[in-house]
Amino acid sequence: MTAALVAPAAQVCAFALGCAVIHAARGHAEILTRVLAAAAILAAVLLLLVASLDCAPEADEVIGQSPVSAAS
Repeated sequence: MTAALVAPAAQVCAFALGCAVIHAARGHAEILTRVLAAAAILAAVLLLLVASLDCAPEADEVIGQSPVSAAS
């Protein structure tokens, strides 16, 4: 298997495993719903965190000069 096919194959396997787990746990729908909702919220928070870090300025960048005086 080439290196280009490893990541998609791993994603397909993870998806199939997730489907099998959901199918096996369908008798516990309330618990499964809470777990999946928590996972979706966590994924959204992580996605927003990564997006904000990508847009954040570097430590040495100057966004704007706004002098702050001690007298004001």
